[in-house]
Amino acid sequence: MAQKSAQRKQQDTSQQALAHLAAIADGFNAAVAQCAQDADPDAVHRVRTGSRRLQAMLEATLRETPGPALEQLARAWLRQLKQIRRAAGAVRDLDVHRKLLEDWVGKDSGPLSKQAEMLDAWLKGERKRLAHGMQKQTRKRQPALAEGQAGFLAGMSHAALSSRRNSRPADAVALEDFVRAADAMPVLDAENLHDFRKATKKARYVAESAADGQTSNSVAIALKRIQDAIGDWHDWLCLREEASAALGQEAPDLTAFLDREVESHFAAAMKTTQSTRGRILGEWMASQPPAKRPPGVVRVGQRGLASGF
Repeated sequence: MAQKSAQRKQQDTSQQALAHLAAIADGFNAAVAQCAQDADPDAVHRVRTGSRRLQAMLEATLRETPGPALEQLARAWLRQLKQIRRAAGAVRDLDVHRKLLEDWVGKDSGPLSKQAEMLDAWLKGERKRLAHGMQKQTRKRQPALAEGQAGFLAGMSHAALSSRRNSRPADAVALEDFVRAADAMPVLDAENLHDFRKATKKARYVAESAADGQTSNSVAIALKRIQDAIGDWHDWLCLREEASAALGQEAPDLTAFLDREVESHFAAAMKTTQSTRGRILGEWMASQPPAKRPPGVVRVGQRGLASGF
């Protein structure tokens, strides 16, 4: 009797998680439909974040509920998500970079403002060009996207009904993902900091994927702190590269300003990342008996903490 009750509880939890995944997918699909008609900045943003959130949830699901059939279904859906995200991501980046220039465009007649206007005009033209391609790509992939989603959700529903595995809390899975990323990149620098951000963002989305939809748990908040700090630096870095491509030597004042911004945001990102990462790893190590640490993760906290993270 107790075993049947536990199994029913497990199935209920799995069904709730499945319903939560379907709800996230519905919101993403609404943004995709809007982007196909109008490349609105908010819709583009929701497409990119929605696709990344779904990818993180799918990959976490496969780790918790492995199986060749489910993996094949997931890959079909992920393939479409990846293509749409790539198209939307380039457009979203330009929206963010234009936002960074707002304080300087048209504020005065000084050289910095004039050079910022020149760069903004270039970014606007690039955005228009890429948005057209994004809309075309989105409309093309909508049928396959819907097919991939339907196939995976059906397969996941079957797996949830037949599985007897105990589901782990989303924040526990997210912490393990983060620890593995820290293990893969024990020393951070300008070359791998953005990759560490992407791994952190995935872990954050997993932490936020609990069936009850709670997004304010401490794990997600800590991971978002790292994500945002590195993201600020990377946006300024990309804007500086775009200024070089668009204006070359014609914008010395703007180039000098961007160099300072990149340097200051890199220092801030490293400081935030190191302190937050050290706190997360320390707490994770304290909570994990050595016998229960997953293979390949035992060394993470030791290396990270020993190096000052």
